Amino acid sequence: MDNYLRTLTLFFFLSPVSLLNAQIEYVSAGYQVDGISSYLVTFTAYFHEDGGPPVRFGMDDTLRYIFEWDFGDGNTGHRPVEMHRYSIMGTYNVTVTVTDRNDPLQIFVSDVMPVSLEDVFEVPNVFTPDGDGINDYFIVRSDGVTPLSITVFDRTGNIVYKHTSPVISWDGRNPSGTRVSPGVYYYIITSQEDTYNKTGFVHVFYGR
Repeated sequence: MDNYLRTLTLFFFLSPVSLLNAQIEYVSAGYQVDGISSYLVTFTAYFHEDGGPPVRFGMDDTLRYIFEWDFGDGNTGHRPVEMHRYSIMGTYNVTVTVTDRNDPLQIFVSDVMPVSLEDVFEVPNVFTPDGDGINDYFIVRSDGVTPLSITVFDRTGNIVYKHTSPVISWDGRNPSGTRVSPGVYYYIITSQEDTYNKTGFVHVFYGR
């Protein structure tokens, strides 16, 4: 089964006044298919000079500066721009240390940057599986890498839908292929590692 790769971009700013000032300048989340369940995070070091705008360190700066990233999971990096893969959800305290090769006493250490990786789920509360091409599917999305399991019950407790996938898409039909009756249905959603559980109701409507 293919899993989803979440991409985050984090920026660190170097201040000549008080060591290294770490900030989140921009965070973007996207998806691409990958064979490994993971979160891919890009870390970029910037610096401020004489109160000017932030300037990104480039690869040429490695001739003068030594970069030491601590990704908070026991791994390190040594370039001004690093891409690191996390395989487990959680919060990681990331720091970067920059040392001037020409003046080893000039050592800049960033503040701790907490990087939180967790799944976020979007669950609609109504859909209309009447075949008109508008809102025909009950779609549950996760921005993480964990496959979801969902079970949907009718009011009498019968299972009308059950599935496991990174993205859930129900067309409103029961296991026999018949469209379910309009009304309220109860669902249970769990993640593969049981790190997330959600229950709720979805309303099924049909056009006249």
